[in-house]
Amino acid sequence: MQLLADSDLEKQKINLSRDISPEIELLLYALYPEVEDRTLEEIKVLAQKPIDWKFFLKTAYRHGVAPLLYSRINNNCPEYIPEPVLRELRSIFHANAQNNLFITGELIKILSLLQKQNITVFPYKGPVLANSIYGNVGMRRFCDLDIMVQPKDIFAVKELLISLGYQPKRKMNRAQELAYLRSRNQHTYDFIDEPKKILIEVHWRLGPKVFTDIKPDDFWNNLTPINISNITTLTLPPEYYLPILCVHGSRHIWTKLAWLCDIATLIYTNPNLNWERVIHNSEKWQCKRILFVGLLLTINLFEVNLPPEIYQQIKSDKIIEKIIPLVYAQLFDKVRTSEKFLGKTLYHVQTRERLQDKLLYLQSFIHWFKTTSMGLSI
Repeated sequence: MQLLADSDLEKQKINLSRDISPEIELLLYALYPEVEDRTLEEIKVLAQKPIDWKFFLKTAYRHGVAPLLYSRINNNCPEYIPEPVLRELRSIFHANAQNNLFITGELIKILSLLQKQNITVFPYKGPVLANSIYGNVGMRRFCDLDIMVQPKDIFAVKELLISLGYQPKRKMNRAQELAYLRSRNQHTYDFIDEPKKILIEVHWRLGPKVFTDIKPDDFWNNLTPINISNITTLTLPPEYYLPILCVHGSRHIWTKLAWLCDIATLIYTNPNLNWERVIHNSEKWQCKRILFVGLLLTINLFEVNLPPEIYQQIKSDKIIEKIIPLVYAQLFDKVRTSEKFLGKTLYHVQTRERLQDKLLYLQSFIHWFKTTSMGLSI
C-alpha cells in the first residue's frame, strides 16, 4: 500500500482543538518516531517558551516515556533542552537501562530452562518488544515480564518458577487454580520474586474475554523467531502485534503515551507492513474499531503516516470520531475522576462493534460493581 504525502497527512487528523499545554506539546513533538526539519523547528520554538520543566519531566515519567524521550532528544536536538533537564532524563535513561538489562537477564535464564524442558513459550511485550521496535531494551520502560504459554504447560511453568524462587501472588489450591484458569475474566497467573522485585505474568491468553476473544491458535501458529541476548525465542509478527497492542492500550483507555509510542514506532520501523493481514486479523478478532482508534490517536499525536486505504476505512466509522476526544481528554487529565469512571464504561461499550460484545462488557461491569460493592475481590 502507498503512503500519503505530507499534505494529505494533515487531512487525516481529526480537529481535537489541541487544547494542551506547551509542555505536553513539546513532549509530543520530541517523541515523534520520525523527526524532520519541521519537527525540529517546532521543538526549538516550544523550548524557548516559559516551559515548566518540572511538569514536563513529571508528565514524561507518568506516561512511561522518559527513557524514550531522552534517547530521541539526545539523538536529534539536545541543544534545545536545558542541561539540567537533559541531565535528569539521562539519569532516568541509564537507571532504566540497568534495570531492564537485569530483568532481561532473568528472562533469558527462564527461557533457557524452559527450552531444556521442551516447553514452548514466547515472551510478550517487555524486552522482546523493546528490542524489536526500538533496537534497544533501555528505550522502553517495563517492570515485569509477560510470558505466553499453552494451557497444558501452565503447571510445568509454575513448578519451574517456584524452583527459581518465585511464588504465586494468589494462594490457591488445585481446585481453585483450575477454576481460575477456566474463568473468562482471567488471563494471567502471576508470580513474584520479592528479593529481586520481579513480577512474571504467565499468560494463557492475551486478555480477559470481555476485552478480546483472540483464539490462542491464531498466534501460536504464526510466531516468528527473534534473537535477544544470544538466545533465539519466538515472537509475534508485526501484523499480529499491531492489533494486539491496540487491544492492550484500549483495555486501559490509552492512559499512557508509552503504548501509543510503541504503536507509532512499530508502524514506522515496519514500512512493508502487510496492512491487509492487519485488517484481516482485527476483523477476525472483533477488534477492528479498537485498532482504528489506536491508529487515529497515533495520527493525531505523532503524525504517523498510514496508507490512504486504511484511513478511508477509519473515516467511514463515524463512532470513532466520538470516541477519540474522550480518550484525548482522559490522556491529559482534562476530566474529573467521576467522569472518568462513567467515560470508561461508555468507551468500552462504544468500541465494541457487535451487540453481543457490548452486552458481555456490561454484564462483566455489573458483576464487578456488585462484588466490589460487597467488599469482595474478583
